[in-house]
Amino acid sequence: MVINLYKAKEGKIYDITEMISSVEWGGDVLAAARTSDLSVVNAPYDGHIGTLPAASPGDFVGIELEEEIFYGQVYGIEKTSEDGTVTWNCADQLQHLLKSYAKYNFKNTTAEAITAQVCADFQFPVGSLAQTGILIPTMICDNNMIYDIIMGAYTKAWKQSGKLYQCRMENRALCVIEKGQMLAGGFVLAENMNITKTSYKESTESVINRVKIYNENGQQVGEVTDTESAEKYGIFQETYTVEEGIQPAAGAGMLMNGPEQTLTVEAVGDINCIAGRGVKVQDSATGMAGLYWIKSDRHIFQNGIHTMSLELQFKNIMDEKKPE
Repeated sequence: MVINLYKAKEGKIYDITEMISSVEWGGDVLAAARTSDLSVVNAPYDGHIGTLPAASPGDFVGIELEEEIFYGQVYGIEKTSEDGTVTWNCADQLQHLLKSYAKYNFKNTTAEAITAQVCADFQFPVGSLAQTGILIPTMICDNNMIYDIIMGAYTKAWKQSGKLYQCRMENRALCVIEKGQMLAGGFVLAENMNITKTSYKESTESVINRVKIYNENGQQVGEVTDTESAEKYGIFQETYTVEEGIQPAAGAGMLMNGPEQTLTVEAVGDINCIAGRGVKVQDSATGMAGLYWIKSDRHIFQNGIHTMSLELQFKNIMDEKKPE
């Protein structure tokens, strides 16, 4: 692993690998920006380490294995007097889209065109954008978070196409990908290969089994019900207002939810296991086997060892947004 510190004001790059005792790197489908926490060796009297620069908020950190897996800005520095530990908290550039707001009134345009325009106005680097080809009749954004504008547009596309989307920084540029990518090479998380610990949880907190459909005047015009779920768990109801260009029953159906089932896995680390991707699991301890979706990932690199903790779900989910 190679870790570089980028001092933009000085125009300099420093290899600070020797300063770092451990690295945590992770992300969540519902959190957008990937983050990294670096634990720094506090050795000011070391002849070599003492000459390397410390990070300041606003500096950038790059983490490389065979390629750069993270490039983010330092937003926080924590110091503990008890043991002299210093931690740098970093987030990738998606953080800027989560902390910035804008106003727009879009008509008859696609999610990819909306994203390109918003990023151009914000002077944010853009890579590949998932092509939906779906025209959004209207989308009014009144001082909405830029990230919410982008994902709001792709949420509208999802309601028509059924395809899920995710924002991700790749090669230091924003990419919007179609979710559902499987780990390559037949990778499997298995108890006799790489899993060290598993736990399973099931909850009905997210259940929605009846959705009433209303028009723009507040009049009910339809209803979608999962009778089997309603009989088993009782009624958990949501409402849906008809949207232009979206079939009412289809739009309402997207709000339906079954019990939430979560599998947490601790395993030997693999940098390809990141939030949004699909992975195969074989674990007799919990009885879980099949395809699961990574909701969140947390990787730890320490003393030359790479471990990870993954939160897996049975359902492929998207960070839905409604900017209007």
